[in-house]
Amino acid sequence: MENEVVVIAVGKDKPGLVAGVTTMISKLKGNIEEMDQVVLRDVFVMSLLIKFLDSENLREPEELKEALISQGEKIGLKVHIYPLKDL
Repeated sequence: MENEVVVIAVGKDKPGLVAGVTTMISKLKGNIEEMDQVVLRDVFVMSLLIKFLDSENLREPEELKEALISQGEKIGLKVHIYPLKDL
């Protein structure tokens, strides 16, 4: 089973945000399929398409959502997650 999500992360621009987001996705065993980012008047905006493959490490969708949002808050980002199949 594959679980694909679109992640939107927004916050005040500062060093380390891309590393923070990509590291947390890696720790959750996600693969970044597509990524885009821009800084608009000191506001960092990142969009990603992430694929989580079925494995022993795959969490339930709600657990993934909670983990991504929690980690985003730790680095100063508001994170929104949308299952690709629902868009």
